[in-house]
Amino acid sequence: MSNVNEEKILNMKEEDILNQLLTGEEELPTATVILDRLKIKLELKGLSEKEISSIRKECSTRKKNKGNWVEKLNDNEFDAGLIVGATTNINWNDPKLLESKNVSDGKQYIRRKLLAGEITNLVNKILDLSGFNDEIEDVEDIKN
Repeated sequence: MSNVNEEKILNMKEEDILNQLLTGEEELPTATVILDRLKIKLELKGLSEKEISSIRKECSTRKKNKGNWVEKLNDNEFDAGLIVGATTNINWNDPKLLESKNVSDGKQYIRRKLLAGEITNLVNKILDLSGFNDEIEDVEDIKN
């Protein structure tokens, strides 16, 4: 961020902040990554909290245990679900892809086609784009 923009942000009053929240652009961050082994590029976007919650719910099961309902997240399905949700240039649920690996959905295809490290790296990138791992700058750090 340029010094002019930082200075402008630091001098914002409540009314300015409200206007920015109400009228400011909500552009999702994007990134292009290359999977060298497969010789393909993937275009990824950040996911909203609502999208991540929906994927989490889809990848969770509820079971009754000693009278209480317990929700269990399938981490592998969740990771693959994040990739399906964040990829903008490939439809992981394309019937041709699914048929090639004899699977029923894009998450299963990803788990069969990609290596564990590739999945982890993609998930980390998606989480970065979604605002995780962002550091919040202290005003004193910005001024210096």
